[in-house]
Amino acid sequence: MEPGEPADSSAGFTSPCRVGTFEFDVETDTLAWSDALFEIYGYVPGSIVPTTELLIESSHPDDRAQAATVLARTLASGVGCVHAHRIVTPAGEIRHIVIVGSPVENPETETIGFSGYAVDVTRTTESVVTESVNDAVQSVVASRAVIEQAKGALMFAFGVDADTAFGVLSWQSQTHNLKLRALAEQVVKDLQTFDPAVLDVKAGVSHVVLTAHRRLPRS
Repeated sequence: MEPGEPADSSAGFTSPCRVGTFEFDVETDTLAWSDALFEIYGYVPGSIVPTTELLIESSHPDDRAQAATVLARTLASGVGCVHAHRIVTPAGEIRHIVIVGSPVENPETETIGFSGYAVDVTRTTESVVTESVNDAVQSVVASRAVIEQAKGALMFAFGVDADTAFGVLSWQSQTHNLKLRALAEQVVKDLQTFDPAVLDVKAGVSHVVLTAHRRLPRS
């Protein structure tokens, strides 16, 4: 295949809940993708040079302005983000993804980059209808299981299914070397003080999920 040629969507790249990772260097303005992330965006691994401009251009036209705003805010503030939006592959396929990014700091606590992952939730997003989402949210609200409650918050805020929500929590626990239950407990505790009338739901839940590890005692 020629450089930049779209990946063949029939070549095994359509499994649900694929996860790709990325690293961004602020000083050099360079972006590195894992092979899986190339495939999620519809490219053969290594066939193009990923850039922040490509991220915006790949966004669905209806989601592009919001994606640009989130990216600009993240780079300017040095604060991580959780962002759910649609992308359009070079072949014209619409995919739903959730991006989770955290800042990378030097010893002087200056933000020198970002690292994180993107989850392709296309199949689960397309298969979940409003009624089933509402039923799931009601179920987790009534449940005492703290992990289920944390999953429910992500499901409600980002419109993803239970498996994807669990995947985001799992990746956060692994990234920060924390027990999943402890992380979920902190997320639920933080959300109890969250006022959706004051803060945007997505932004609020995003902030809580990305920073919960900072409020947990280290063993």
